[in-house]
Amino acid sequence: MGAKKYQWGSTSIERMKGIDERLMKILFRAIRISSRRIDGIDMTIPIFGGLRTSEDQNGLFLQGVTRADGYEKKSYHQTGLAIDVIPYVQKEGIKGNAIYTKKVSPKERELLFYKVSCCLLEAASREGVKLQWGGNWSSFKDLPHYEIRE
Repeated sequence: MGAKKYQWGSTSIERMKGIDERLMKILFRAIRISSRRIDGIDMTIPIFGGLRTSEDQNGLFLQGVTRADGYEKKSYHQTGLAIDVIPYVQKEGIKGNAIYTKKVSPKERELLFYKVSCCLLEAASREGVKLQWGGNWSSFKDLPHYEIRE
């Protein structure tokens, strides 16, 4: 049995609003899977990680963090078929999530994202949903990104 029982925080649950029901089932199964694993990992949904408006999407495009501009090229986030999930990491001296701070090395960060992907992809398989992970893309690695392709 895993050492901790993980659960989605209220902010993450709020950020799940409007996403496809299949993604919701995958997310809740994934957190249960993580809780059962010896090497389980806590997870969170970042800001703009769920359903996005065209304006939200375009703002992220202008920051260079996505290739979809929200107007000409739409994101799966705009239809509720995508979610971003990141590892929730606590480090001394950091209030909140430390995943993108210098206290987490790039190698450690990547490993943590792979641990999250194992939980989500297993959950999707058990739910019978074909889930695509941005970490498997060859041209643009998007480690937090998961989408249902129909």
